[in-house]
Amino acid sequence: MELRHLQYFIAVCKYLHFTKAAESLRIAQPTLSQQIHLLEQEVNTPLFDRIGKKVLLTEAGEILLKYSLRVFDTLEQAETDISQLKGLERGHVKIACLGSYLAMETVMTFHQQFPKIQISVEQLSTETIRHKLLQNELDFGIVFLPLADRELESIPLYTETLAVIAARTHTLARQRQLTLDQLRDEPLILMSKKYLIRQIFDQACQEKGYDFTPVIELSEMDDLREMVEKNIGVSVLPRLYVRSVSPRRIKAIPLADAPIQRTIGIVYRKGRLMSAAAIALQREVEQFFSHLK
Repeated sequence: MELRHLQYFIAVCKYLHFTKAAESLRIAQPTLSQQIHLLEQEVNTPLFDRIGKKVLLTEAGEILLKYSLRVFDTLEQAETDISQLKGLERGHVKIACLGSYLAMETVMTFHQQFPKIQISVEQLSTETIRHKLLQNELDFGIVFLPLADRELESIPLYTETLAVIAARTHTLARQRQLTLDQLRDEPLILMSKKYLIRQIFDQACQEKGYDFTPVIELSEMDDLREMVEKNIGVSVLPRLYVRSVSPRRIKAIPLADAPIQRTIGIVYRKGRLMSAAAIALQREVEQFFSHLK
């Protein structure tokens, strides 16, 4: 059963006159009669009673008319919903990042502009983000680049520097810069090894001949920050993270002998068609980092 046949059928129901219906459809009357005949063959029952010059709906025709109107109402609603998606009146965007500090400011701004868009933000490891992108479970991720995968595309955004973070009351907080040797006797609280931030720091230490064993390993930056604030130890985290939280209790101190810099960027599945909402949020993220530059 074709939509075209249902359109012709509804037109005949409206006019109860084949010639007038054909004129409204801009087709020949014999063509319309033939298409209605094919439809009646499809449902295996007459849809119209032809009594003299009068055309009346059969009981089967009344049933088909009811459902045909529903079909076109549903299609019209689909077109409306799609146009709303294009106009950012609705939609759902799923993103992930290494730390919520990379996205939350942007998400709040975006929500104020488009309050009807649903946004899901996950804090995940780089490998998990890669996996979810490949499974089409995310629209895009915000990670440290490069993230090598032939199925992924990336957009560089910002060059981030890792720094030692310490409580404002800690003796190291008085220093303008530090060396890795000065961390030798300090209790270190670091992200777990599955996170790229930790891997980057470990690699930098190995290149300088250091091998640090943290006293505590965590998977949440906010938990780590709370321990630093309480002076349980010091840590190494992105300076941008310190900027995003209250700097009154903690301080970021650069590493003089091991400046650790990595590029933050957007990654997404190659060839995947993003929704209008996802594209708009991606542009908002790009604008946020361009202002930081």
